[in-house]
Amino acid sequence: MTATDTSPRHDRQTAAFITFLVLGCLLSWYPWFLFLAGYKGDGGPNPLGLLVAALIAAAVAGGWRGSMSVLRSIIRARMRPILYNAAIFIPILAVAAGLFLARYQGIEFAFKPPDWGDLLDRFIVAFAFVALGEEPAWRGFLLPLLQRKLAPITATVIVAVIWAVWHVPLMGGEFIWPVVPAFLATVLGGAILLSWLYNASQGSTFVTMITHATINTVSAGYAFTLIGPEDFTQFWALYAVVWTAIGLAVLVFTRGRLGLP
Repeated sequence: MTATDTSPRHDRQTAAFITFLVLGCLLSWYPWFLFLAGYKGDGGPNPLGLLVAALIAAAVAGGWRGSMSVLRSIIRARMRPILYNAAIFIPILAVAAGLFLARYQGIEFAFKPPDWGDLLDRFIVAFAFVALGEEPAWRGFLLPLLQRKLAPITATVIVAVIWAVWHVPLMGGEFIWPVVPAFLATVLGGAILLSWLYNASQGSTFVTMITHATINTVSAGYAFTLIGPEDFTQFWALYAVVWTAIGLAVLVFTRGRLGLP
């Protein structure tokens, strides 16, 4: 957003951005605040708080039509088949590439047949809770708000930084400190892929929710279970290399436009 733009619309967009950041923290980080205050629980953020924050902030920016735009993005399912294929198979290929690199680097692990029932349960929870809360917020609201004034890659980097910071309550716990740098790299690579899917689908968070849920399912639900604690940090580093390569490939493939015309 340019410093010289003082129009009422610009003021609304700025107010919406600030509203989202403040409400997003308050409505999703409250389990962490309670945990720090000594209450029981793991302190993990509630992703659905982000969805509520996005709906309110979208209303600040564009009235009820802004909120409806975020909600419509969740059910926008008609798009080119290639986008659905990318949404599902790129996360699977990323895990496969990470495991291949791990084996190449001498990390010993034994493949085991997936527990399809467990993976389906994980996907449903990830889709209906984690992705439903996060994707309409990060991609359905924040990304298009920033892309009104900024280049797609600049907007994506900003989203990735805020997205990474949002995970602070999980750092040191679910994400042990040695893997945090690699996790941050995967967030940026994943954000680039998700921006392309959102823009190329003309604003569908339904497809990015599929990607987000698939990433969580095939990584935490399968690949990470194969790696021993002594090799976990190294595997995360290799996994980050894969996602960095995916992000760079999407940038080259889209010539930096990430799906925008």
